[in-house]
Amino acid sequence: MPINQRYLTELSDLFIEDLRHSEYYRNLPMAERNELEARIEQEAAGGARPLLPGATATELAALAQAVKARLGVELPLSYQNILRTIDGFAENGVTLYCVDPDFREDGFDSGPGLLAENEAFWAGLPETAGRYLFVGESDLWLFAVDLPSAAYVALDRHTLEQAYRFADAEEMVNDMLSQSLADSGEEEFDDHSAVKL
Repeated sequence: MPINQRYLTELSDLFIEDLRHSEYYRNLPMAERNELEARIEQEAAGGARPLLPGATATELAALAQAVKARLGVELPLSYQNILRTIDGFAENGVTLYCVDPDFREDGFDSGPGLLAENEAFWAGLPETAGRYLFVGESDLWLFAVDLPSAAYVALDRHTLEQAYRFADAEEMVNDMLSQSLADSGEEEFDDHSAVKL
């Protein structure tokens, strides 16, 4: 199942709208604001989703190497493919972890990095070390790869019990995007996707 392009476009549009309403944007000198608007327009005209880039091959290789060296696990190719499309996001209480700033070519800190988050979880919750590779979170859920089975799952944030199992990484990200774009604020999985355990 591919990542829902409508969700990605909606998220990009939301980020652009948030930017344009921000104090940062209002305080930009007019020349810089015009340059930013031209870049957004150019990216959109070129088929990209402004303010929602994917990771580069170099960044993904550096992250995969660091995950193997520091956590002792392989970074799944399926997750690398997700990051190639969308290098993380944080919206409406839902976060998909991105390439850590240390491994980004531009050094930009675009949100919680996958390696740093897993090192923190594994140190604070040692029972998860080597069992789960955390790839995102929300107020209620921790999204992870169950390493023994290679399945993408949602864990109850408080009990760490598996609550849902996804068919693949794309299905999990589609549910995360759907939750992040929901107006209701409810975090419920699409009945047609994740399997409740």
